[in-house]
Amino acid sequence: MSKSRIYRLLSIISVCLASVGALYMLGRRLTDLHMGFLYDEMYTLATADPNRPFSFLWREMLLQDINPPLYNVLLYGWNHLAQPTLVWERMFSLLAGLLTLAVSFWGAPKDWPPLKKFTLLALTAASNAVTMAAFQMRSYAWAILTVFVFTLAALRLARQIAQGQFPSKKLWALFFLSGLAGAYFHFFAAGLFFITALILFGYACRYRTARKTVFWGTAAAFALWTPWLAVTYHIMSAPAGMWWYVLPWPQASWEIMQYLLGSPAVIAWILMLGILAVVSLVHTYRSRLFAQIDFVLPLGQLLLLVGVVAVISLKYNLWMDRYFAVAMPCVLLLLTELIDHLYRRHRVFVLLLPLLVLAWTALYLPRHFTYVRSHEGMKNAFSFVVHELKADTVVVDMDKTGYTETAFRTMLSYFVPPGATLRIERLTPQTAARAAQSPKQPVLIPLCTTMHMLETSLTYDIEGDQPPFIFDHDVCVMTIHPV
Repeated sequence: MSKSRIYRLLSIISVCLASVGALYMLGRRLTDLHMGFLYDEMYTLATADPNRPFSFLWREMLLQDINPPLYNVLLYGWNHLAQPTLVWERMFSLLAGLLTLAVSFWGAPKDWPPLKKFTLLALTAASNAVTMAAFQMRSYAWAILTVFVFTLAALRLARQIAQGQFPSKKLWALFFLSGLAGAYFHFFAAGLFFITALILFGYACRYRTARKTVFWGTAAAFALWTPWLAVTYHIMSAPAGMWWYVLPWPQASWEIMQYLLGSPAVIAWILMLGILAVVSLVHTYRSRLFAQIDFVLPLGQLLLLVGVVAVISLKYNLWMDRYFAVAMPCVLLLLTELIDHLYRRHRVFVLLLPLLVLAWTALYLPRHFTYVRSHEGMKNAFSFVVHELKADTVVVDMDKTGYTETAFRTMLSYFVPPGATLRIERLTPQTAARAAQSPKQPVLIPLCTTMHMLETSLTYDIEGDQPPFIFDHDVCVMTIHPV
């Protein structure tokens, strides 16, 4: 058999194996819609409750939260289209996930060969981070979609600028509008958009084409995004402003890499092949490397994003794995370019695609999100308060939960047993004093680590009458007395 036939057979086998993995991961997006609500998703439920006036949600919740509000606003409208159920609310993220798959294939540059387009599609379908975002009731799926849109638009813009062509107004509008939308979905999407605009401006200056369009278009988008920056600054500069996430950056970086790329073995494999491909690219193009836009753009996005996050993290730690899921389009585009380059150097590298897709699929196989239950600890704790302690009032420590009191009260209401009448009060010096009087009112501490309980005791001068009742490892209920 000739070499050409062997390589053709390898290509067919690779596409078939990658398709099997991609289709399986697509199916998991649908079956995992039935998982229980996660902690952060309870906040999403509260901010998109169709039974409350939007003005109330906007004033009492969204304007008190640093996270951009576009996802919550759109979900609020989505919940008015049909009776909100667990599956219906998750389908809003699923819609973004399916659109992401379509954009990854049909949004790629027209001169890409079919195999390269399929590589990006298969990697997008098989990505664990992208898959999980597609059924979670958070803004990540929509942020990932917008990053894909404006990055692929920027890819086309930069290519046309490099050829001395002035891109169409429709393409410019797609870039700026999707970037502005992404900025209002997630801060990492905002960072990536302005980073992408900066890289695009660099190409515009290099080829002396469309410099004013890039500059003034980006300035206009930034001006339209500035109001939310003002909201964020107001919240974080307030005396009660705080940032709850603390983790050493080496540990956080390793967790981010595993979240995005998989197990240590898969990470090592990707890094080795990545180094091989980068060395080959540098050796092949040398002084013409800057002109390889398909490689430079996603690499520049990732390097600059890491730099920006590192600077901001000197004050507020942003090294969080799920935040970096928003950058997955850049990772996938870079992997696609590296795999395609190695394939063009030697046809046998076509096997890299199914190996990576199947490796990611194998890592996802043991995940059983269908059986994730809706915070059993909190549910059982409230059931214990109502049915065992026979209490009509519970005092809850709402400090350091990451949410405003109005939003957190709404979240807690989902855990009160049906038909029960239970008054929820915030733990303050006054309510702590009343809770310590007979008949005593139970105190509930969510996320009750040893440090959290110690801080609560010192802040309110209270101690537990006995060791706390612990539910699902992180929710405590106890009665108290003053120190």
